[in-house]
Amino acid sequence: MGNEPATLGQLALAAALEGAEVIGSGVHAATPRHKTSFRDIVTDVDLATEQAIIEFIRGRRPDDAFLGEERGDRPGSSGIRWIVDPLDGSANFVRGRPDYAVVVAAERDRKLVAGAIVKPYSGEWIACDEEGVIGSRGRPSVSNTQRLEQALISIAVSTEEARRPMTFDLLELVLPEIQDFRRTGSTSCDLFATATGELDAYVGIDTNPWDIAAGSVLVQAAGGRFFQFPLVDGQTQRMAFLVGTPDVVKQLAPLVRSLPNVRATAARLRQSPSQSTPRAPRGATMPSSSRRLPRKPGQDR
Repeated sequence: MGNEPATLGQLALAAALEGAEVIGSGVHAATPRHKTSFRDIVTDVDLATEQAIIEFIRGRRPDDAFLGEERGDRPGSSGIRWIVDPLDGSANFVRGRPDYAVVVAAERDRKLVAGAIVKPYSGEWIACDEEGVIGSRGRPSVSNTQRLEQALISIAVSTEEARRPMTFDLLELVLPEIQDFRRTGSTSCDLFATATGELDAYVGIDTNPWDIAAGSVLVQAAGGRFFQFPLVDGQTQRMAFLVGTPDVVKQLAPLVRSLPNVRATAARLRQSPSQSTPRAPRGATMPSSSRRLPRKPGQDR
């Protein structure tokens, strides 16, 4: 790729590799701290990696905007916005598990046009832009799975308490229809596996933009499809994200769309009177506790 990145995809990859260097340096503390809940953690490594990525890109494109998981929005004037997750899978990282990634994506006028995912533990990476997609193991391609019952799917489980019940219902709805599901604890690692054909699809509800941006554009560049649609759950509207092998995603979409109706039906059944005691047909009399059972012959009174 030369000394200086020439395209947005090349710059996304170079910046993500820069972030991986920070993670691998061991300079910054990996002690976890809680953010929004005890399930949502951050470390000094996350913060230092995000800062290094932003400085790397800003040194080459000073007028661009940024959206980072840890530091939020930073405005720009060029029409390009970079979306950064410096360490997707922080809980895995602090426990020494290999499923974590550095993630960088680029939007032009709010349309995703480039992305890169780097897995520091293994050194694997994939990157794409409008010129194509490439990876450390060659050109990635989604799987050729055609039937839902043959599909191995990632289903995201949110760390946010309010989202978790809907996610559990999604699991209960989808699992009987597929071969099985996987969850690494890093959306980007699951999307990486989807782009390389190791998984057939990813399903998430209200997935954060820094988690879905790079992976969704990479899967599409590798031959996959991306669906996004609202799910109205009572008084709350949530957003479903499906990305993966075209035939599998096409079959998954109506199933996921049905989730609010399934939840509403289950809620009505829970609120209805107990049906544990059967009702007698009209005109029939039900046994009561006051009616004595017949005695056996010879039984004492």
